[in-house]
Amino acid sequence: MPRKLRSGRKELHASKVDGLSLQDEMHEPVGFIASASTPAEPAIVRSLSRLPGLNESELRILRKKQNRLRQSAFLTAEATLDVSRHATRALTSTLIFAQHEAGTAVCIDSRGWILTCAHCFGETPEEWKAERLKWLLYYNGLAVQVECRAWDERRDLALAKIVRIEIFDERCRGSVTPIFVCVPIAESMSTSSSIFCIGQPGADDLESVPPRKTAYDLVELSQGRLCGMVAGADPQDNSDIGALKHNAWTYWGHSGAPLLRRSDGALLGLHSSWDDATAMRHGVPLIAIGAFLREHLPPEPSRCPRLART
Repeated sequence: MPRKLRSGRKELHASKVDGLSLQDEMHEPVGFIASASTPAEPAIVRSLSRLPGLNESELRILRKKQNRLRQSAFLTAEATLDVSRHATRALTSTLIFAQHEAGTAVCIDSRGWILTCAHCFGETPEEWKAERLKWLLYYNGLAVQVECRAWDERRDLALAKIVRIEIFDERCRGSVTPIFVCVPIAESMSTSSSIFCIGQPGADDLESVPPRKTAYDLVELSQGRLCGMVAGADPQDNSDIGALKHNAWTYWGHSGAPLLRRSDGALLGLHSSWDDATAMRHGVPLIAIGAFLREHLPPEPSRCPRLART
């Protein structure tokens, strides 16, 4: 019986995250920044000393991750160019969890809808409802708060909406709804497709005794292939171990990381776990994502109509 290894809920001590100085400028992965003139628009947070829903320790971790991301943003973006011409858009659509828990998410709708694994928000209905608000970071350090609106333990999928955006410059304010860069969702999937994966590995090597620091960047890009489905598995049931197999490198914090087709950057699945007996990576397949979004994503006349300006 394969043993499921999850990521997304591992504790990281604040003192173990290395901080670096802030850069003066940051390009934000949204088309416009809006003031919160209607309930549908994300609220704007300007404070650098406090963010809603975070205690002092959690804020310190967010700031240290944010600073590291800002320092490495150019090199991270440059590294995508060698993988796929679609990887830059995927990078700009990917977010990492900013507090104690690791985890990754991806924007799948230009209105700010975020897809990740259910266990990144909680292992039980009570847990995710109590922790439905989370702060996430883009690869360049932009902080957004999301609210989990749908949680499916069986599929291991969660859908969240961006509800707050932190800005550092009052001149970034606008008067229109922001448009978020998002990845397209594939219409079909070959189980042998070449893929790339973008996610947060995690700061601690949890396989060593005692645990030690890793040398991974906060955002890592890896390549591989889909390796078929688990024999006899129900693709809608990813509660034990993901029904989709792949061999792109992932680590503890990659839960929710997008698995993207190399040829066009389309979303084929989310990494969720791995089998420690075979080292095979597992994920939530496209068919489960499609069914989940049909049930929970509010309709829009046209999704991802254009790339947002960065």
